[in-house]
Amino acid sequence: MDENQQRRGPVFRSLNSQHESFIRFINTTPHTITLYWMDYQGQAIDYGDLSSGDYREINTFYTHPWIFVNKETGDSPQSTKYFRNIGIKIDGLIMTRAKRNRYLVSQRDVFFPAPWFLQYRGVTQDKLPQRIERTNVYIVLPMFTLQQLSLRVIKNCLTYDSQAFHLDIPRSLQLELVTMLPKKPQPS
Repeated sequence: MDENQQRRGPVFRSLNSQHESFIRFINTTPHTITLYWMDYQGQAIDYGDLSSGDYREINTFYTHPWIFVNKETGDSPQSTKYFRNIGIKIDGLIMTRAKRNRYLVSQRDVFFPAPWFLQYRGVTQDKLPQRIERTNVYIVLPMFTLQQLSLRVIKNCLTYDSQAFHLDIPRSLQLELVTMLPKKPQPS
């Protein structure tokens, strides 16, 4: 693994289609969420939006990762392609931009479904259900630190990203504001 790959972290992608999983994604957040399946090349494939309180039934596979992004923030999976810290070079410094605006399932921001038959392991033939039941997967809000919440408020007050460098705050926070999504470029 090269140095860039180590800094970015693993690329999440689907591996095979051997063991099916029958999922019901349930949005328990107050936001509209976009569902993304990571394909075999690690590209995020949009599976549509899920409104607050809504659900979507999806047939997927054991090795297929899924992520959930806040639709309103404009955060796209292409901007966080590797879904880990991304190294960005600004003024000769390497900054890492942490994952943003993704929602959680089982306290993780990448969901890997379990094969459908795992829940029936050890069950006798006469106790098996007539049909396979879907697994409920609850999408929940992530927990943000006070610093992350504060930076979001400041970012919303900026007209352009470059204005962060005029704030009387540490350079590391200025760089964090500049790299935060959504981007606010200065018009040419």
